[in-house]
Amino acid sequence: MSQEKIKKISDLKRKVNYFLSSPKFGRQEVKALLDQLQEIGEVVIFGGMLRDLSLLGNKGFDSDIDLVIDTDKEDELDAFLRPYRPVRNKFGGYRLALSLWEVDIWPLKSTWAFKKGYVKDGSFADLCKTTFFDWDGIVYKVGDDTILAIEGYLDHINEGLLDINLENNPNPMGNIVKAFRYREKYNAGFSSRLAKYIYENLEDFDPDLISLYENKSHGRPVLSKDVISQTLKELSLHQEKHPLSPFVSTNVQPSLW
Repeated sequence: MSQEKIKKISDLKRKVNYFLSSPKFGRQEVKALLDQLQEIGEVVIFGGMLRDLSLLGNKGFDSDIDLVIDTDKEDELDAFLRPYRPVRNKFGGYRLALSLWEVDIWPLKSTWAFKKGYVKDGSFADLCKTTFFDWDGIVYKVGDDTILAIEGYLDHINEGLLDINLENNPNPMGNIVKAFRYREKYNAGFSSRLAKYIYENLEDFDPDLISLYENKSHGRPVLSKDVISQTLKELSLHQEKHPLSPFVSTNVQPSLW
């Protein structure tokens, strides 16, 4: 599924506002959760939802929603979320299920790149710098209806070329699986830097391991072993012949999701 390219951040903001004001598909439950969370701290929508609204629009967005909250009231946050029976992850975040949406919430200060010192300051603007992929380096501030993003965000998205935003990351396998999934979902090409990153990790991650990881980590696996093997084969050939060029394949058929 595709749509006309977004040319201005204000266009994306309108799509977010539509989502939050629409009574369809359980969206008001998301809005109610956001309103209540704002009583505990400043809240942003982060990464994936904004990426998908940019690329697919509201009709195409049906993935998880990532939220980050800036608060010192973590006991209050924990108590508020307890009725939702959230699952805690190793990074201090909460995963909970609304009627139609899966939501991940974590405190701003627990962001891995901040804690490790790879990104300084720890503001919402700096949060945009903490993502592995450049397409995820964006936040929507719920309280004042503003969007913050890495420089040239819409250019990155509209070029269709996925790049690395922050290479330091605790989960190389997860990044590779996501890169392959982005290739399937959006027909994304890989920048030369990202292609090099994946190629240099190939000896650690064979097709069986990549497939197993996707099946364990994603509710809707889309990467068959044949797709993974073919992608790795094409990528290896590309790196041997054109290591300084982006990896762009014309064989990918998007809309498998």
